[in-house]
Amino acid sequence: MILEVLRPEPELLRATAAALRIAYYVASLGAAGLAIFSLGFGSLQDSRDVATCRQMTLGMVVIGLAASGAWLASQVALASDGDVFDTEIWGVMLTSRPGISVLLTWAGLLAIGIATLIGRGAVILGAVGIVAVAGSFTAVGHTTQHQPRALLATALILHLLAVSFWAGSLWPLVLASRRGGPTAARLVEGWARAAVWIVGALLLAGSILAWLLVGSLEVLATTAYGWALMIKVALVGVLLGFAAWHKFRLTSALAADAPGSGARLAASIGWETVVMILVLWAVAEMTSTSPQGEG
Repeated sequence: MILEVLRPEPELLRATAAALRIAYYVASLGAAGLAIFSLGFGSLQDSRDVATCRQMTLGMVVIGLAASGAWLASQVALASDGDVFDTEIWGVMLTSRPGISVLLTWAGLLAIGIATLIGRGAVILGAVGIVAVAGSFTAVGHTTQHQPRALLATALILHLLAVSFWAGSLWPLVLASRRGGPTAARLVEGWARAAVWIVGALLLAGSILAWLLVGSLEVLATTAYGWALMIKVALVGVLLGFAAWHKFRLTSALAADAPGSGARLAASIGWETVVMILVLWAVAEMTSTSPQGEG
């Protein structure tokens, strides 16, 4: 979105499409992440927090469906000189890579929504929905234009699952931290142990993607894609700083039931959430440009 606004003659429609893409990513990956958290740690949550997270997951599903649909409509408008109701372009778009990607996202989000309504008895459906949402992004974007295609697609899915896990866990962890007590401490400590492995997978998959798509320091330093990637890496570094601070200082204080520890951890995770949204913004900016530059 910012890359479009900074152009010599920015276009409102393109900027709107970029904003919708950010909303699409945040909501879709957020819904997948909340579902992952529920599958892995829902049994450790307070019953009231389970209900709150269920409502938030359903809200993210609805927003994801709407934002992805609106983004696809913006692509139709861009391809038809502003006519969002051009049925011929819609027919082409729905069978194109962007259309297939959105349709896969819808299928995944609907599966997550249904599984959320059913509850623990729909674990398989929820897992399929999570993978479908992550996999939908392999149908479009830079990984479709480079080789080795299979490795890129696998790395992207792994990367997005890890990102979803991290992003979707933030709100449930805030709820638990605010409640405090030994139950919250067990939940946060259990999540932190799993996060060590998940973050490792995120960094490995992200490194593979960056190397295969960028390939040189020159591209990294001289293209809009490279700059967006460097911003993303810097923001992920901030997230890792938050994670270390939480693991080694605030979580131990919560486990010791130190006065005010829960409120401090919840506030810190709130700031971490802001940084995570900026990471997803950087990802959306990366998808709007090419690793090979504009030429």
